[in-house]
Amino acid sequence: MITSLQSIDAQFGIKKGVPITTNTPNNGDELGEEDINQEEGFLSEQDAADMSAIIEEAKKDVETMAMITKLKAENTEGLEELKKLSPPEILGGMKETLANLKLIEYLFKDPQRAVKEMEKEGMIEKAHLKKYRKDPSLLEQDTRRGLYFQFISLAVVGGFIE
Repeated sequence: MITSLQSIDAQFGIKKGVPITTNTPNNGDELGEEDINQEEGFLSEQDAADMSAIIEEAKKDVETMAMITKLKAENTEGLEELKKLSPPEILGGMKETLANLKLIEYLFKDPQRAVKEMEKEGMIEKAHLKKYRKDPSLLEQDTRRGLYFQFISLAVVGGFIE
């Protein structure tokens, strides 16, 4: 069980204050980036606590555990590709995904604007655009699910969830 930055440090042999990303792009853009990127490239105690909380809740969630079992059974090729990432890259990906999950709170304060901004950035497939314009809450749900799946996949590859 990961309960602190020290636990993550011990598992991956990373010292506090050492950059955890090498070339992961910043997706903060203008939306709240000053909050999210305060310690860009570093895993803070808060990052570790937030990651740990998500992981612990995921372990208790029957649906998430079923998703992990299915992922391991049906997507071994994708997992093998992720396993090529170094421990700092895995943690960097988890941190970036966590930051994006937090960013959703800000982005979807104005759901219609969120749809427009995500469309402008090419983040919405044309086939789904009409549906999301009609009901922006679906875009928020789908975005949250996608980011959660990404975080959990990285946590599995990183050995945080068995």
